[in-house]
Amino acid sequence: MKISINGAETEEASFQGETLGEVLHAILNSRRDSYIRRVWLDGQEASSNTQDTLKTSTASVELLELELALLQDLVVNNLTNAREYLEKLIPGFQKAADLFRMGNEQEANQYYLQILDGIDWFSQVILTIVNAQENIFEEQSLEERQKKLTDLMAQMLEANQNQDWVLMADLLEYEMIPFYTDWQEVLSQIKT
Repeated sequence: MKISINGAETEEASFQGETLGEVLHAILNSRRDSYIRRVWLDGQEASSNTQDTLKTSTASVELLELELALLQDLVVNNLTNAREYLEKLIPGFQKAADLFRMGNEQEANQYYLQILDGIDWFSQVILTIVNAQENIFEEQSLEERQKKLTDLMAQMLEANQNQDWVLMADLLEYEMIPFYTDWQEVLSQIKT
């Protein structure tokens, strides 16, 4: 099997393994500052983390092509995306709170569902950053933030189930906005 990394053919013997998973693991071990962005097997793009790909026998592949990128680039990109997203998410909290207070529950709940998606996306991005760049956040601080978010989400779920729109609006405006405004401050202090 021939191996090409970022367009340059590598020594075949340098990355041994019976499966693609073993070969990919060996490649990443040799380049700890990188991650796999894209994979092609004999010219066909494949996922680098599905079991089918990872269990593929190296004997069945003539050419393995990889696009590697630096973890630092991933961190910078995710930080930029997270910062930009907070600029949209925070006003969304206020808009939903205002709609709940005005009694427009249907539209408010639509915003609320979008907010939940945004919270989930933001949390995943933060975890990606943490996994790629150890010690970027104070660990205890991150754990405290996760606990606080879990508590706030439980309160919002209960308020929604009880159709307590005033409480929902208060949680969005007086708890979630400051929580994510604080995240803006934390992210702005991280050097890229």
